[in-house]
Amino acid sequence: MNNTVQRTQHILSQLCNKMCQAGYGEHMITRLEELVCELQQRGVGSIDRFLNRLSGRLSSEKGYLDILKEGRFAKILARNGFKEIEIEYCKEGPDIKAKYNKRTIYFEIARKRENEREQKLQERGEAGFFLPYRTDNIISAIQEKLKQLQSGELNIVVLWSDTVRLGLLEIKEAIKYIQREIKAEPEKYKELSGVLFTDGTDTATLKQFHLFKNDKASKQLPDRLIKKLGKLLEEDPGTLQREAAELAAVIKRRLDSRVC
Repeated sequence: MNNTVQRTQHILSQLCNKMCQAGYGEHMITRLEELVCELQQRGVGSIDRFLNRLSGRLSSEKGYLDILKEGRFAKILARNGFKEIEIEYCKEGPDIKAKYNKRTIYFEIARKRENEREQKLQERGEAGFFLPYRTDNIISAIQEKLKQLQSGELNIVVLWSDTVRLGLLEIKEAIKYIQREIKAEPEKYKELSGVLFTDGTDTATLKQFHLFKNDKASKQLPDRLIKKLGKLLEEDPGTLQREAAELAAVIKRRLDSRVC
């Protein structure tokens, strides 16, 4: 084990102890350990900075999960053939830097949080009956990240959600909204090369990610990168298909029980 790996493992061990003391569940600690292990195996850089940022967010579980998504997306990039991936590579600027086809791309992660109504529904076990996420909230989440983008570079805002509430219809509406915003204020969005939506899985095609490209950006996404981003996979399609079938069955049982 080289010095870099040993140092990372030491920082991880300290973080896991702090998480335990702060009341984080064993499943969250195990998930972090598995994530860091895969990031190391796939050669992702700056993992120590990532762990230190997580450590600084332990007082707020939501804040901790915001940073955790950066590691999870770095893992997705590594699984899909991106190279020289660095997470938390600098104090200010986009969250992740990576290369694809010899081009450098910067990713800024925007995590969509649940509102109070959604949280109460989830606590009651009604995760299949959420209200649609408001389109203007999606735009606000993107606008908040514009100041983090790298001037004159390929910049992508990744809108992340672990829920099923941002579906395909909401994504399509959000894209129309973004297009109108850019048409009205192209200079404001000139550093935004694109937006990548991480949910809204199409159960028919099993497409897991949805890309909007800004044709007015100062640095536009090249064709090969567009195709790659549109075909990103986090999970095996067969696994997704089983999960979709299980979710459909759960929703059907709940609807049937309400009819009765």
